[in-house]
Amino acid sequence: VEISKDLKKRGFSFLGPTIVYAHMQATGLVNDHLVSCFRHAETSKML
Repeated sequence: VEISKDLKKRGFSFLGPTIVYAHMQATGLVNDHLVSCFRHAETSKML
């Protein structure tokens, strides 16, 4: 939420917490793979 608020102050529009979080997932800043997921171990090493 803080990131989206900061970006709105800087002139960005149509930007909310959902879009910012989705971008963080897409760029690898957030790993939402469950521990039981076959990709969890590999993606955890990337962070």
